[in-house]
Amino acid sequence: MWHAVLGGALLAISIAAPPGPVTTIMANSSMRGRMRESLLTAGGAIAGDVVWLALAIIGTVAFLNQRPRVVGVLGIAGALLLLWMAWRTWRTRHADMQANAAAGSWKIGLFAVLTSPFSLAWWLANGTLLYTVWGWPGIVAFFCTGALYAVAFTYAFRWVGRKAMSAIVWVAYVSVVVLAGFGLYVGWTSLRLLHG
Repeated sequence: MWHAVLGGALLAISIAAPPGPVTTIMANSSMRGRMRESLLTAGGAIAGDVVWLALAIIGTVAFLNQRPRVVGVLGIAGALLLLWMAWRTWRTRHADMQANAAAGSWKIGLFAVLTSPFSLAWWLANGTLLYTVWGWPGIVAFFCTGALYAVAFTYAFRWVGRKAMSAIVWVAYVSVVVLAGFGLYVGWTSLRLLHG
């Protein structure tokens, strides 16, 4: 059983640790002291992963893999969401440190994961492994590790924000570039799927 727990935990780190839209929003929020917004965004992303796992278990992920145009439409929606998040980050780059959390940050995390062709690809590659090889111990370890990672990430970036006020603006600029870059790339990839 320990190998299932370890496997699930490592799999969670493989999806949570790479820089992407969700971690970008979380870092930007955490450094500005908006811990609740960061954790809600992570919670939405984890809920999206629960949905993808359920879809992998019932075979929908494999079905979508055979329908590139459907994935293309999902990707266009994801690209628009990423570009909107970049615009929102740009607008608030110099906002007060204690600005109110934006409403709907849970929704941002959820929809960022559900509309991402990269999440689809990740779950297509790893979803069946998680539930067929490691079962419930791996699944529980996956989601517990993801939640612990989100809390640690949030508080680490909050600490950085307290230590270096100027870093907040730079993280916002980097966030805009990352989000816009992901948005454009996802949009371009999705258009290719629609035409292909």
